[in-house]
Amino acid sequence: MKEDVRETLTVQGDFYDMVLSLFKNKEIANILFDSNGITRANGLIREISERNESPFLVIDDLKIDIHSIIAVNGIFTSDYSEC
Repeated sequence: MKEDVRETLTVQGDFYDMVLSLFKNKEIANILFDSNGITRANGLIREISERNESPFLVIDDLKIDIHSIIAVNGIFTSDYSEC
């Protein structure tokens, strides 16, 4: 039987470097984030803001708090590794 295995970040890891790389390279981002429930966003990241304590990114016209991201391009936070 094949095990279901998910690639995850380290326990204290975050997605900032990954989304910054996707933004700079103009690559598609497939993001799951928590917005009072799991929400999906797909597309090119148009903006990343680091101006305050809650950095965010913008895909289409959707503003996403980077700290609310659960997964990017199939890589999950350790909290969601067994979902």
